[in-house]
Amino acid sequence: MGVSAIVHRRRSTLVAGFSVARSVCAAATAGRRTAVVVDARLAHLADVVAHPAVVVALDTARVDASAVDAVAARLRDARVETVVAVGGGTTIDTAAVAAVGVASPRTLTWALDRSARVAVVPLPPPDVAAVDVIAVPTTLGTSAETNSVAIVRTDHGQRLIVGEGLRPRYAVLDADHYITLPGVQARTGCLEAILRLAGASTAERAHPRAHAHAVAIGRALVGLGDGSLSPAARLMIARWSAATQRTAALRGRVSFSPRHWYLANEVSFVARTTKMRATASIVAGVWRCIEDGDSRWGSPRPLEAFWREVVRGTRLPIAPSAGIDALVARWALPLATRPDPDALTSMAVRVERWWGGRAPALPGITASDVRAVLEGARWAPTSARADASRLAPETIPMRSRGGDHT
Repeated sequence: MGVSAIVHRRRSTLVAGFSVARSVCAAATAGRRTAVVVDARLAHLADVVAHPAVVVALDTARVDASAVDAVAARLRDARVETVVAVGGGTTIDTAAVAAVGVASPRTLTWALDRSARVAVVPLPPPDVAAVDVIAVPTTLGTSAETNSVAIVRTDHGQRLIVGEGLRPRYAVLDADHYITLPGVQARTGCLEAILRLAGASTAERAHPRAHAHAVAIGRALVGLGDGSLSPAARLMIARWSAATQRTAALRGRVSFSPRHWYLANEVSFVARTTKMRATASIVAGVWRCIEDGDSRWGSPRPLEAFWREVVRGTRLPIAPSAGIDALVARWALPLATRPDPDALTSMAVRVERWWGGRAPALPGITASDVRAVLEGARWAPTSARADASRLAPETIPMRSRGGDHT
């Protein structure tokens, strides 16, 4: 790739409110050729843009690296200048990575090729201004609308693509899109945002305001999840989730600090379940390892300090592992079905291969360490119905506007 000036990206401009998506998208795309990338189950929401140059409807259960490449090709062929992404985390991630390929096809080709061989692909600084992405999330908790990390599924697993060029230019939080979400999905979004903060708190951090901001956001999210989930409350969940990326809450964090994520990623991939079902099942086990003093999983002092302050006055246990287990139960969040022995072995081996051993995410962690955590995880009861649900990703009825939830 040629040498040229590096293009710096600003943080996402956030707009939140009721019935704001159409007006914000109209203003942000005025006079520009615009594509809409939308979850196919929510195709009716493509009308956030009045006259798009192209509409790409995604089957989010089947989006992989080749699909991302195909989306980028369609956007290039349409000569788009702006991309509006409407859907959950998978939809927004797909649009963000594809947008990189509009401005720099070689960068996208390199990144997708590399994702077949490594678990984390840092993008080079952009030397060409990427097309703007306007993220209109329809789920809660992912923070994809303000994040510089995207997940791409490959034949070998779910990969992290990392780079400031992936951060959407605008994040449009429209309360209308959250009203019909089932309550369990709204609370799952709360948990996802809380764990983003808690994960960063498994390591000491240098930024002086990080702990205070993380605790304030975490307390707000626990309170909202415990509440009635009114339309206004759902919008606040969206705002606090975005705030995890826009405040000091995650600053100074150690790279790869949310240790539970890597296990949940492989459980999700092997079991073909959602990442948050996998997370709800395994996070307490990872935190028990931290509490027991195994520094390979994280540091107990900052995690305990974070959790103790977040749950003050909530009647949740102050021990992190017991507390997060109790919160999952209190909110009646869905769990992953217990995998069979062969699947457990596959999950453990994959964690060591891609994230453990000498890798920077879980250095020193072996398959036997992971297997021990998985054996003690909180799985959903096995039943014929549960086994059937494990064979395919969870889908959401069309009447629910959530779209995919990663």
